[in-house]
Amino acid sequence: MSEMHNLLSRGNSLLAFTLWVMAAVTAACFFSTVFLDYTTHTKLTVNDIKLRSVVDYATDEKKVDLATLAFDLEADFTKVFNWNVKQVFVYLVAEYKSAANVSILKYEARREFLAWI
Repeated sequence: MSEMHNLLSRGNSLLAFTLWVMAAVTAACFFSTVFLDYTTHTKLTVNDIKLRSVVDYATDEKKVDLATLAFDLEADFTKVFNWNVKQVFVYLVAEYKSAANVSILKYEARREFLAWI
């Protein structure tokens, strides 16, 4: 005679119910923030740009571009924070043309610089 509600059957029911509840809570967390608008108005001003070519002794002693600049970034990130956001990573991508750039298939080659703020 087999028991209808033995230990394995009860454990299986408990595990299945727990996984279903965890999936429902995860979906609720996702839908609570997925449709929020995270765009914000920013103002970027760049001052004192200096660009020069220097020899890069770390590689094969070719000339590379070296730029120094100062910039002011004004942005209001209060709209970005909600119950699910603990930290915001802000980065700046600068794209510039140089005389040494080569045109590839009708597209101008551009150089990019990434700075984490």
